[in-house]
Amino acid sequence: MATNLKRIEKEFILGSARDDTIPFLLIAGSGEWPCLITAIAAEGLTFSHAMPLRLLRRSQIYEFRFVYREQPMAFRARILEVKDSSVTTELPEAVYKNLGRRYSRRLPPTELDVSFSFKGDRYELAFPTTREFELVTEPEPNSAFDPRDIRSLVQTFNERASEFASERAVRMFKERVPETQEERLIVRTGKIYYLPTVAGGLPLVDPYVKSRIVTRDIFADFLRYDGVREDLITDEVLRFERNKKTTGILSELMIPLLFQEYVIGYVYLVNNLPGKTPFDLPVLETYFQFAKVLAYSLKVNGYFKNAPKKARDFSADVIDISAGGLLFSNSSRDLSSSLLPGSEMEISIKAKGRVVKVLAKVKRVYRDAARSYFGVEYSDISPEDFRFLFECLYGRNFTDEDAVGIEGLNLKNPRK
Repeated sequence: MATNLKRIEKEFILGSARDDTIPFLLIAGSGEWPCLITAIAAEGLTFSHAMPLRLLRRSQIYEFRFVYREQPMAFRARILEVKDSSVTTELPEAVYKNLGRRYSRRLPPTELDVSFSFKGDRYELAFPTTREFELVTEPEPNSAFDPRDIRSLVQTFNERASEFASERAVRMFKERVPETQEERLIVRTGKIYYLPTVAGGLPLVDPYVKSRIVTRDIFADFLRYDGVREDLITDEVLRFERNKKTTGILSELMIPLLFQEYVIGYVYLVNNLPGKTPFDLPVLETYFQFAKVLAYSLKVNGYFKNAPKKARDFSADVIDISAGGLLFSNSSRDLSSSLLPGSEMEISIKAKGRVVKVLAKVKRVYRDAARSYFGVEYSDISPEDFRFLFECLYGRNFTDEDAVGIEGLNLKNPRK
């Protein structure tokens, strides 16, 4: 993630860039133009350049990029004065390092048209929605759980779960809404409610790289969303854990069954018999995999076959675009609730009479009162389309230096 430099560090690096004549790139007119800092004053930065003056306008904000000690950096600044061979800008409020983008973003060209559709069919289901999105795909072969026969699958679950749990069940939300606090918790978060031992309480940390379980902090956030006063949050968390003790629960596990943006039900295991082994992470992992297999089994066995399908194509209001991704906005509430981090999509980019097809994944989502903003990263694009898009956006040929940035785009040799 990009990091904003502290004031002293920013001043030091900009001063070093001036003293060491570090080359900058000024982004303008769908191109990248070399320039150098020649002076730093309280009023702003002065750069030398040799670019067409028609591309520079006073009071307009431009992007600058440079590399300091092998670390890519960038900032935006407003132009104060333009001369034949120099340009003066305001001092940038923020200079960013640790840039996560492979290629710099551009304003969309006027002839650019972008639309997208979700990968695969999407359904309009009468189940509660969540903040997570799970594209249900065929799971890896698993000797423990076979998705082909749902009855056999559930029977296997019951037999295996009886070794750990005094009670086990698969509970669906068909024709009912989440009722208990735990049900509302897993639906709201899309995460696993996991109480390894009643003595230890809710987990303090999530051991998974991608957040998967409800930690104590996430439970506290859920209480805030539920309207609990800030000064009562800690007491409410403790009260929840104490109630588990008084009801005789020793370990408890609720794994949501995620299907696209819906929680269609959950896998439930609880133990209240002393002497049984507490629910450790291997137990959680086993039944997490079962939940994924069950969701896939429901899909392939026709559980959703009569459900209406959602529209596939959406128009994207592109804010900026690069050879590696784009940022777009949309005002649809349905889209906002469905298009979540991790969602996969198919993007169609029309430019200069050519259509480029790209597979992409949503990396970030931001929302304000009126619109939602989606940061999308390309995950699969043909070498020919990549080269065309690159040259269309940046106004120059693709080079060997540019090839360094293609890692993660599923490209083997974009120059062939």
